[in-house]
Amino acid sequence: MKTVKLTTIAIFIAFLTACNATQVDTQSTVTLPTQFEQTAQATGSQNVQQWWQNWQDPQLSRLIEQGLQNNLDIALAQTRLKEAQANSQYAEADMGVNVGLNGSISGGISNINSGIINPSSGRSGGGYGGFSASWEPDIFGQKRSDADAAYYAALGQQEQLYGTQLLVASQIADNYFKIFATEQQKALISQNLTVLAELQRYIQGRFNAGQATAYEVNEIAAQIAALQAKQTTLTAQAVSFERNIAILLGQTPQGFHLVKQGNPLAKIPNPPAGQQPSDVINRRPDLRANAQQIRAYSAKLASAKADLLPRFDIQFLGQGGRIGLNNDLSHLSGIGSFVSAGVQLPIFTNGRIEANIDAANARLKGVVIQYDKTLLTALAEVDNSYQMQQSLARQTALLTKTVQQAQKQAKDSQLLFKHGDKTLDVALRAQISALNYQEQLVQSRLAQAQNLLAVYKALGGGWQ
Repeated sequence: MKTVKLTTIAIFIAFLTACNATQVDTQSTVTLPTQFEQTAQATGSQNVQQWWQNWQDPQLSRLIEQGLQNNLDIALAQTRLKEAQANSQYAEADMGVNVGLNGSISGGISNINSGIINPSSGRSGGGYGGFSASWEPDIFGQKRSDADAAYYAALGQQEQLYGTQLLVASQIADNYFKIFATEQQKALISQNLTVLAELQRYIQGRFNAGQATAYEVNEIAAQIAALQAKQTTLTAQAVSFERNIAILLGQTPQGFHLVKQGNPLAKIPNPPAGQQPSDVINRRPDLRANAQQIRAYSAKLASAKADLLPRFDIQFLGQGGRIGLNNDLSHLSGIGSFVSAGVQLPIFTNGRIEANIDAANARLKGVVIQYDKTLLTALAEVDNSYQMQQSLARQTALLTKTVQQAQKQAKDSQLLFKHGDKTLDVALRAQISALNYQEQLVQSRLAQAQNLLAVYKALGGGWQ
């Protein structure tokens, strides 16, 4: 008989162990390439996490590091992370035993005088205390699954925080570059207006002499008005970019100004070399957050399936008390305890549990699909940004050569004018052409710097 009992217990324990956790397999359907197609020619620093150091601009580095410390979006993400971590701790604590104490004390005095019999008085007192404990053994792993879901949700919030840091660093740099590009455009427009004013005087003089038409006079006047209008908006834009940086730093926009020294667009770093698809998966916060979301929804599905299985609970209650009266009767006292073990098994729920399981399964499939979509987008973004960076670098190089040629032509035309081989308007128009090419070069360098930020974001760099 003893052998039979031990065998039965062993089988029961083995059954409970087998049912303790509900495993759900999830796997991406995306075939990961061994390498990217457009990164082979990259020769830049592999410092992706703190990419702003590659610019070797102390002011830019200081602004980004200050933003990562004080930005309000990051602070908001940190509070949401703390909330998620607290929820995870709560779910973990729900697996333990609940213990409580209770008690009370009372007393009374009575004084009776009816006028018929002798007056009498009495005293009474009493008190009791109790101890209670309850525990729901997580035999089939439902509470473990709930705790896992909360834990992975907290990890997902951590990745959301990293993603916020990535965006803040990129936005600070983007506004920083636009400030310097705008200042350069303003300077070029001022030079252009000076040359156009001289050209306008020349054409007006020829018109007065009957050697030019009103069309030519109006044409140059329209060009001047258009540039003046553009110059006005550029000033407002430059100030707005500074205010944007102030907000990103968590500072008051009023009175915030940057020191505009140097030119961060003059030497743009090369895109980072040696980047592999596996590196991107392990680094990008959005992919990491989606992976944690899959784990969380897998745990929620396991919890939903556990609703089909029995649930057990153990309750214990212990109490003791005493009542005392100032009469001939002795005091009353006693102690007692109560222990119970219960089980609950769903028999008929009209399909509610099954529907909840189906919904949890659909949600899990949805987050897996979302992960695959995000992964495909990430793979495309890396090659797209690298290819665009190569194109913009070639464009900048060609425009640099064009500017040099245009400046030489402007210088040559000025010499020819001095020697009487060219008219003044030819020399002035050559200067205007060179200035216009310089403005295109500024725009190209800005686009190249902004696209390099897109490269770093595609690689998942910029969070700490």
